[in-house]
Amino acid sequence: MGMAASQARYLALVARKSNCEYEGQQINQARTVLSNQSANLFNQMLGLQVPVPPSTQDFTKQQYSFTDGINDYTIDSWQQLATPEEDYNYVVTYHYYEDVFTGSQKKKNDPKVQFSSGTDASVDQIETAMRLVTQTKKEYENAKAATKAKQDEAAVLSNYADTTSFTGISSCEYDTEADVYSVTQTIVDYPADGNPIYNDSAGTQYDLKDGKYYNLNDDNEYTGAASDLSPSTTTQGPTDFTGYDKLSEADKQTVKNAIDKLVSEGALSEDVQKDYASVYYDSASGSIAFRSDLRNLYGGSSGGSQTVLPTYKTTGDKSITQIAGEYDTQLSALQAVEFQALQSYQAAEKSYESLCRPTYVGNCELTLLTDLTETQKAELKQIVADMKEQNIDSPIIDCFNESDEYLGGVYQFKMNGVTYYTTFEDLNNSYQSGTGINKIDSQDKLSYYNATYVSTKKEETQKALLETDGNGRFTTVRFENDSVTYSLNVETVTDDEAYKDAMNQYNYENAKYDKMVQDLNAKTSIIQQEDQQLELRLKQLDTEQNALSTEIEAVSKVVKDNIEDSFKTFGG
Repeated sequence: MGMAASQARYLALVARKSNCEYEGQQINQARTVLSNQSANLFNQMLGLQVPVPPSTQDFTKQQYSFTDGINDYTIDSWQQLATPEEDYNYVVTYHYYEDVFTGSQKKKNDPKVQFSSGTDASVDQIETAMRLVTQTKKEYENAKAATKAKQDEAAVLSNYADTTSFTGISSCEYDTEADVYSVTQTIVDYPADGNPIYNDSAGTQYDLKDGKYYNLNDDNEYTGAASDLSPSTTTQGPTDFTGYDKLSEADKQTVKNAIDKLVSEGALSEDVQKDYASVYYDSASGSIAFRSDLRNLYGGSSGGSQTVLPTYKTTGDKSITQIAGEYDTQLSALQAVEFQALQSYQAAEKSYESLCRPTYVGNCELTLLTDLTETQKAELKQIVADMKEQNIDSPIIDCFNESDEYLGGVYQFKMNGVTYYTTFEDLNNSYQSGTGINKIDSQDKLSYYNATYVSTKKEETQKALLETDGNGRFTTVRFENDSVTYSLNVETVTDDEAYKDAMNQYNYENAKYDKMVQDLNAKTSIIQQEDQQLELRLKQLDTEQNALSTEIEAVSKVVKDNIEDSFKTFGG
């Protein structure tokens, strides 16, 4: 039994040792695989390209610029002419920035368009009422403007003046003691055909026709020198204009009535009623004249050079009273039209305000534009033009006819201090798309518009004459469409935006590189840990194998001794 047990033990130990050797081989192979993986990771790390930060020098260049006192220009490129011309040697491309008045359409998210409470009406009914307000407001404004124009006309003193009775004035003398201006007229004589009459030195009269002179008696053409002829004239006057204080009571009343009428029409200041010292009167012709006009006459006390005296009639045709009466009649008719237009406008406005209509965009109050200021006209005209140019089918285009006349339908609101425009159609589309109470939630985007100055880059290319300083540096430029020679400035400029973009790209690439290095290091660390575990296991197997070898040797000796003892026993 002892020998059998020893042999079994021996076989078991040999089997265990064989297993240890096999496991050791597997571990060595696994470590070889890990070693290869580690080498691959190291090669990958060596293959990574280290990001290099950008240099500002790469984004810095020299450029030429000039100014015409209005805009600043930058030269972008220049190409020498293949065949130089006498006046030009380069084709130059340059740019500048100009503020361009531009209309734009925007979209407002969640606009919260609100309509007032009122009579429900169809879209067509609201638009009709809205446009009627615009139409009647325009008619009222036109009527009011016509009345104002006639009032302004009635308030112009010269519209009451007679400038035909006292013409050709050759002298004006003033008597200080009597306070009288004596006006003398020298009138050129005209025959029935309306041409002036000329006299020769003998007193013969000639009629000037088509640049030639003909004898009034026999129609023979004058053959002498034209310089020997002089106009035939008739002297009238003098006409005496007497100061107000020197007039009779009856004449004073006549003057006063006329001046009061001019003041009531707004043609004269009320100051004249307080002091009539500037008013003069000729009772024979019933004409009033003012001192300032009398002093302006030829030969007057102030040395004036005028030959026509404006006067104001107190009686007869085209008198102050008659002209004022005509103005009053015209004003009454215009005021009646204005009143009727106002009534129609107020009725249309009241009818519109009774309907359910747009009132707010969020907390911004809407104002229906019934007439347009000059600013509004300019902005809306630009908006419409840009919408058409960009082929944007906007409702705001339909608010004007082909003659650019405003038809109505535009609303104005202010948001963050800026004026914007929108239309009834835009407002109604957003409002009708809403949900909840008063349809204020989940509304579609609202189209709204404005016009403002936008800095726009303008590029031009022209032939030019570029001159250098002898060192290859350009100093002046003159373009084919400009006679001015401009001095060139040379500047070193850095494209900061491009540099920032490059730096951002570098930061991204650098972060990406660091991440890849970290990932490779992490994978390498895992491989090293696995290798350490395998190495530890391999050492354990080596220790176990040594122990097994020792034990196998001991068991082998026992088995050998047992065999020898058995042979001795049975061999006798």
